[in-house]
Amino acid sequence: MSDHTVTVQELADQLEPLIDRASLATVLEALSQVCWEKADHLQSNWQDPVAAKTWHKAGNAIDRLIPKVSV
Repeated sequence: MSDHTVTVQELADQLEPLIDRASLATVLEALSQVCWEKADHLQSNWQDPVAAKTWHKAGNAIDRLIPKVSV
């Protein structure tokens, strides 16, 4: 893990223009994809099924939000 920490406000400041350009639904879709890729990586490379399941569930939860925010 990196020593660099990002505050919620710093992250929000970076996300806002991204959401403006791509839409909230698209950003959520990308986040769910990242979660699923992390899950696959943890399962394949670290043989950590608990962490992989957590990331997979996070990806699924985010994915369920997409239809609710699509305009």
